[in-house]
Amino acid sequence: MCDITGRDRRGMRSLGIGVVLVLLSGCAAAPTQVTAQADCAHPPAYADGHGVQATSAGGTIYALFFTGDEGVIAGVESKIVWRITGTGPARFSATGPNFQSVTPTWGPEGHGGSTFNHPGEEWGTGFVFPKPGCWTIHVARDGVSGSLSLPVR
Repeated sequence: MCDITGRDRRGMRSLGIGVVLVLLSGCAAAPTQVTAQADCAHPPAYADGHGVQATSAGGTIYALFFTGDEGVIAGVESKIVWRITGTGPARFSATGPNFQSVTPTWGPEGHGGSTFNHPGEEWGTGFVFPKPGCWTIHVARDGVSGSLSLPVR
């Protein structure tokens, strides 16, 4: 069937669908940066020297674990260096199996700087997780909050 101008409506419809598909393919979401998982199914790479990015809102949070290849072990203090954007003091807590809660055994201590090159100010903490299982460290500064889940052996 032809319209008044003599063009085939089916051909125009096919052309229109093709144009829409081309435009949509150009609107695909940009690749997202890999962040730490919200569960313990994908543990952070502790010994890579680059740190892991926590899941966060309002800014960025990175953690560098000083644990060696064995990861975090229950009952053994783990030193963690953090880079956190935002302002004000850093606040930390952790929640583990059966909703058990712990706070750092030391810190947060502000650091003057290091080779841990990520956005924000640097802080150090020590945590002792009393039992094995999945633990989530909660981090906050004014304007930024986030979490990082990790398996504790």
